[in-house]
Amino acid sequence: MKKESLLFLCLCLITLTTNAQSFRYGVIGGINLSKPAGDTGADGSKAGLLLGAKGELDLPMIAKGTYLDFGLQISAKGYKSSIFMDADNNHVKWERNINYLNIPIHIGYKIRCGKALSLFANAGPYMGIGLWGKIKSYNNGKETASSSKVFDDNNGLKRLDYGIGANIGLEYAKHIQLILGHDWGLKDINNYTGAGKYKNKNFSLSIAYIF
Repeated sequence: MKKESLLFLCLCLITLTTNAQSFRYGVIGGINLSKPAGDTGADGSKAGLLLGAKGELDLPMIAKGTYLDFGLQISAKGYKSSIFMDADNNHVKWERNINYLNIPIHIGYKIRCGKALSLFANAGPYMGIGLWGKIKSYNNGKETASSSKVFDDNNGLKRLDYGIGANIGLEYAKHIQLILGHDWGLKDINNYTGAGKYKNKNFSLSIAYIF
């Protein structure tokens, strides 16, 4: 029964993707503004790059204008800590940079607003796989230490992340998209012993070109 169900699913996907008009792909680039939720002591948002590829698959069997939006993205997240005084009255802070392979899978809907302009929105889950990162410490504005051991089993962050994302945007001439997005991490990725929760959260502004 499981083999028959898997075969049926594969045939459905092949049927959908063989229609050239139902599948489109493109590239995306933009900027993240991230500030994790939890007990991180984050001070303001940290900027990072968003680069990758995306695809769109029309789902007319659900409703006209409905589509599946998915992608593979290198997504830079992290935060800057608040500045505090140590025992020697030094101004101390640190930064954490985290780079993920982000895999969003969203269901979306497009509305034509004119001959060349469409409004769209999509939402759904995402999964993030931690690739590399860096932690930097600062004392009175000068960098004092740096470590690439961001993902550590004892005192670092968990590599696997997942959550919910949503995007709204405009599409021009069926090729150029301006996208505003927001991701909410649902998993506590903190491995620090005795530390509070750390859940990724970020806004993004990006431009995509669909071929």
